[in-house]
Amino acid sequence: MEANLNGTWLFVKTGSHYGKTDLIEFDNDNILHFSLEKSDDLFLHKERNQLWNEKLDEKDFKFLNLNRIRLFRKGIKRTVNNFDESSTSTECIFELDYERLFPTQTDLSEEEIQLLKFDFSWNNNKKIIVFNEILDSQVIQELNKDMNRTGSRILLERFNETLFLSFYDDIYVDIQIPIKYVDSEIMILYGFPNEPYEVTCQVIK
Repeated sequence: MEANLNGTWLFVKTGSHYGKTDLIEFDNDNILHFSLEKSDDLFLHKERNQLWNEKLDEKDFKFLNLNRIRLFRKGIKRTVNNFDESSTSTECIFELDYERLFPTQTDLSEEEIQLLKFDFSWNNNKKIIVFNEILDSQVIQELNKDMNRTGSRILLERFNETLFLSFYDDIYVDIQIPIKYVDSEIMILYGFPNEPYEVTCQVIK
């Protein structure tokens, strides 16, 4: 299979990236930017960022594999000295990865998937994936009520034919992870910042 730039690509967030989920598409020698926006309880849509377009140059990207690319962007890195509050700025090249999105492979309905619980483990990060439940402690939940906050939860959402694990804090999304495959035994997630780029989660019986 020959490498190509077809389709929609998801920006791979690291711990230093926050905000809305970013998507890009390639149109001849242009890179078009979109954000992933919520339509209703399940469906997502892409919204064009009219303020940000880029020109594509072959020297400014490389394929890490057929479905993962790395863009090289010139930028400024600012370092602050806490001792005297001075700062220095240096030019640098930022390396930003993008993962191509594919339709999720499954014979289950969204309702059936949301009834399952999964054991998630990646890079020493372990948690139980359970949908639509408030994940905060009882103390935090009481504080959230006082502040009229929803709290932390995991939702199953869909963009076109791709299902996502969406991690929310109140009404704000922290990260959205695409689902490659899911059945009554396992769920395979992809688009992680470091190898392994895919994670297989076992269903908790």
